[in-house]
Amino acid sequence: MRPRDLVALEFDVVRRRVADFAASPVGKELCRELTPSNDTDLVNQQLDATHQCFRLCETTGDLPLGEFPDIRASARSASHDGAVLDGVSLVAIRQVLDAGELVRLHLRKVAEPFEHLRALAERLVPLRELHSTLRRALDDTGDVSDDASDELAGIRRELRVVRARVQRKLEDLFQRPGMEDILSDRFVTLRNNRFVIPVKTPSASHFDGIVQDRSVSGETTFVEPLFAVELNNRLLVAAREEERMVRRILADLTALVRDELVLLMTTFEALTELDALAARARFARDYRCTRPVLDDQEILLRDARHPALLFGDRPVIPTDLLLPPGKRVLVITGPNTGGKTVALKTLGLMALMAQSGLLIPVLEGGRLPCFRAIYADVGDEQSIARNLSTFSAHLANLTHILSQRETPMLVLLDEPGVGTDPEEGAALGIGLLQTLAARQARVVVTTHYAGLKVFALSDPRCATAAVEFDVAALQARYRLVYNSVGESLALPIARRLGMPAEVLDAAELARTDSSRAMADAMTKLETARRQYEERLTEAEDAARNATQARQQSEQLLEELREKRRRKWSTELEEADNFLRDLRERGRLLLAEVERGGVDRKRLKQFVTSEDAVIEERRAEVAPPESGMSSAKPAIGDQVQVAGQGIRGELLAVEGERAWIQRGSLRFEVPAAVLRKVEGAAPKAVEVRIEPMQSETGSEISLLGLRAQEAIDRLQVFLDHAARGHLATVRIIHGLGSGALKRAVAEYLARSPYCSAFRPGVSGEGGAGVTVAELSAG
Repeated sequence: MRPRDLVALEFDVVRRRVADFAASPVGKELCRELTPSNDTDLVNQQLDATHQCFRLCETTGDLPLGEFPDIRASARSASHDGAVLDGVSLVAIRQVLDAGELVRLHLRKVAEPFEHLRALAERLVPLRELHSTLRRALDDTGDVSDDASDELAGIRRELRVVRARVQRKLEDLFQRPGMEDILSDRFVTLRNNRFVIPVKTPSASHFDGIVQDRSVSGETTFVEPLFAVELNNRLLVAAREEERMVRRILADLTALVRDELVLLMTTFEALTELDALAARARFARDYRCTRPVLDDQEILLRDARHPALLFGDRPVIPTDLLLPPGKRVLVITGPNTGGKTVALKTLGLMALMAQSGLLIPVLEGGRLPCFRAIYADVGDEQSIARNLSTFSAHLANLTHILSQRETPMLVLLDEPGVGTDPEEGAALGIGLLQTLAARQARVVVTTHYAGLKVFALSDPRCATAAVEFDVAALQARYRLVYNSVGESLALPIARRLGMPAEVLDAAELARTDSSRAMADAMTKLETARRQYEERLTEAEDAARNATQARQQSEQLLEELREKRRRKWSTELEEADNFLRDLRERGRLLLAEVERGGVDRKRLKQFVTSEDAVIEERRAEVAPPESGMSSAKPAIGDQVQVAGQGIRGELLAVEGERAWIQRGSLRFEVPAAVLRKVEGAAPKAVEVRIEPMQSETGSEISLLGLRAQEAIDRLQVFLDHAARGHLATVRIIHGLGSGALKRAVAEYLARSPYCSAFRPGVSGEGGAGVTVAELSAG
């Protein structure tokens, strides 16, 4: 890849943004040095590594990897025999070992499903002896601690004892009578690494001691009393011995580092790669990126968003970038509103990102070839040093591109032929497209030239797309509309921007008949395309709605069947219990009859009472009979005993008993089993499938579903759950690529049913489950 093409496509902007997500200086440096590869196997490995790290971070959170220092310079110094690293450099090495051990232990627990992360974890070597020795010998500031050696600890104990003794003796001097006239202050200080006291300069010659220093003003002389000379000498000797011992310990520690240097740098390099990999994963998470599939047959990028635009504050309008199998050239047309060049650069930047191991901001399922080379001729170029005009500079760049023979190759051309006669410029553009297409290059070109538009419509190797534009409002919508060509609309846009009418009228008259005819044909073609597109959209919406309605009906019918099965099961169980109880009480009563303990009147009352209970149960479970009303019957109404064929006129009701008259016969029956008989003929009954209420389940599985299908099912499920007054529900979406989880989260965020949601905890299914709280009422 040429550096000029990386600059033209703004790849540096992406690399710097990825570097912002790295924790360490070396990780940031590695991100800023990301370079596209044209090795398909290597690119697939890098994409897999980024995607695996992205999935790991989605399921278990970020890697526990904070900032760690760059130890490369220290490692180079330590590699030389006799080198001695200072304490700060050795503490930096210890910090790298700390970071490596923390990440290694974390990955041992969670990286089993992720091959690339397991391989990196194996390179984090636990140098336990070096690690523990550095931890014991150095404090966090790099000073050698007393624990480094017993000899050093003894020297420092002696230093502390002697220092305390000399300070105490000097402080005792302050208490002697008459010293206030000699001393300029009452404190002990150090001069030339010897303890001294401040004496007024006029009195210094009368004081027994050695002058070590004088103040800037000259009013104070710092004197070492004679009795302190021996103690100060002992301190000096001990301090020199301490320095010697510290240097020896640092030399020994450096030798340990040198012995483990290869494994140490292996750990450091693995940490650096992990930091850069985690930065790529965080970038993908924040900008909703996906892993593209490397496919030499087509370019398929849905809802692509230009990364550099994502880094700004304004919303980004996504667009589709498509070049189907069999097509080599995509010609993008439309007015000068910026949409064409943005689409061109977006495709180039997506290819550079993917071939650098970065996930790209498009919908799931993106497909791209792994290009051997990517060339761009974008923007105004002018070489003053070579005395080249803008047009000449473009020609020089195009000549270099045409001299290359890599396959597959992506060539991005922004307005080729601009800067010269329009007819010749269009002819030059056609020649470029024909030549590059014949070499099997993929070419994306933006143009205003009618000749190029006609060529694109007539050549089967070309696909066309126009930047969507609101002609009435003269505003760009920035989406690409395929199988269409757009007008330049220079005159309408100029009129909107306030160009004087006389200029526009003269320009209109100056247009040739052929250009007017071409513009009219383009307008008619675009109008017809838009009408057919609207009809197609309406047909697709109708088909989708019909499918959703059918699926919902099937689901509701199945729920009704399940509800009926549960109701029958409950009723059958209740009937079994009732019959078992009835048989038991009947058996006990018969036993009393056999013993002569029950008279016939009591037996008749038992039979009558149980018969009434049975009729009540039959009335409760029996379906409504034709012509019968659920209204409470009144005296004089025609009634029927539910479950039996007995009909008649209701004569009287007393408590739980009722009497009906049929012809000359009179019947006594339980009042609860009577149903009013309607006089009119029975009407057709409208059957409605009511959605389930409290029986609605509290869990739904969306595993194996595409995002849209899953959201459709989730919507119906939440409707049932809300009607059933459930407080919370579990939504099982699994881990996978994270797309289904994000789709569920986006839907719940705007759903009126949901008041809050969160990932599942360990006992609820973990990150593969989302728990949603439903809105009250």
